[in-house]
Amino acid sequence: MADEIRHALARLAEPVVPEPDPYQRLLRRVRRRRRRQAALTGVAALVLAMVTIPPVGLASLLRTDESTLATAAYQPASPIDDPMVRRLLDSPTRGSLAGDTALIATIEREYRAARAELLVDPSLDEVRVLFADDMPGASRVVVVAYLNDSHALIRHSSGPEGASVPELLDQTGTPDEPQELTPYVFFARYAPRGDDHVADLAVGLAPAGCRVEVSNAGRLQPDGSVVRSWARMNTDGYAVQGGEPAGRWQFTCDGTVRYSGPAVQAGVRTNLTITEAQETDLGKTAVRELRDVLDGEGLVGSTPEVFWTGRLPTWVPDAPAAVLVRSCSLDGGCAALLKADARALARSHPAIPPDHRTGIGSAALVAVPLPGETAGVLVAGPESAARAELVDARGSTMADGPLNDGIGVFKIDHRKVAGVKVFDSADQPLLTAATPHLTEDTHQLAEPTVWAW
Repeated sequence: MADEIRHALARLAEPVVPEPDPYQRLLRRVRRRRRRQAALTGVAALVLAMVTIPPVGLASLLRTDESTLATAAYQPASPIDDPMVRRLLDSPTRGSLAGDTALIATIEREYRAARAELLVDPSLDEVRVLFADDMPGASRVVVVAYLNDSHALIRHSSGPEGASVPELLDQTGTPDEPQELTPYVFFARYAPRGDDHVADLAVGLAPAGCRVEVSNAGRLQPDGSVVRSWARMNTDGYAVQGGEPAGRWQFTCDGTVRYSGPAVQAGVRTNLTITEAQETDLGKTAVRELRDVLDGEGLVGSTPEVFWTGRLPTWVPDAPAAVLVRSCSLDGGCAALLKADARALARSHPAIPPDHRTGIGSAALVAVPLPGETAGVLVAGPESAARAELVDARGSTMADGPLNDGIGVFKIDHRKVAGVKVFDSADQPLLTAATPHLTEDTHQLAEPTVWAW
């Protein structure tokens, strides 16, 4: 009943609300697109620690403003063809500002008036504020749905705490290509801070009634598993975090874990200062990247340290310089990151090959795939280790060779390697360890992401 009254009041108020100046609306729309283009250019110029771009029509974002305005009238709406999507759209307004009925009515009214500049399909005649929240001292966030009986699209925005609705409108993204409707809305904001671009906001919104938990202190085990505890958030199906690593989230709906993984799956992430972006010291860069990986996976461990530096073998094109860094938990499990000089990595196509890979093991033994396009595995064992054997799931030897001060690189498809055995100079066994991370061929450090929407 309250929602119906609010909708009715918003519609009655429309005739007395002055129409925005069309020229100012056009300027705001152009400024938004130019900001997106500048952001993409700036991100490409930096050497990012991790990049994930959601499917929002990248080609259209890179077009000129004039051609976009001429050819893209609105973003086509997506069908509501999933019960969980319908449940999200039918959820009441949530967030710390949900009880401010005047503000919610203003958001509805002004987002309805801005339909054209936000490229909203004109067939979507209803506006619903799904989420409105102020994070003290940090940010204001809104998530708005445009819908009719069968189709919908979603817009979201963030600004400083207490931002006005026009300010939020000016920061609202406007993809002009079809977007799949999902039962969740995940996004992050990476804001400039001095010379830094730091993650200062992470938002996750699921249907009302879902339980949300967060974990920032997982401990890696020597066998590659993770021991962690979850802390329940006192919210109704949403998470908002800022100012610290968001770790891992877990959304449980109707007794089923629908999502369990890194806090934000979409967006662009960089913790680089300008100085760091120009950093040529592989060790410093690798230490920072492993720290970012641990933070993103919600894991705790020792401060990453350089374990080995050298060059990859000559059978790796250009034999690039490389460095291995490591961080170990109190339970003895270690995360390792092998980084090669990206400038020397050979590539067969314009796409940038990964210049680092991760591995899991113990302080005594770890195996990591080679970065780049060349198949191979680096083994780091005790200094007394003189030889290593790489075995498959049946225990058959796939490759063997010498170790130099416990370090060796083997030319083999890492996906076939299920374990490593190392021997001393008298060819006596020293250690044997399983290597599930190699067989799984995942770029995630330890835990798989659960998607069960």
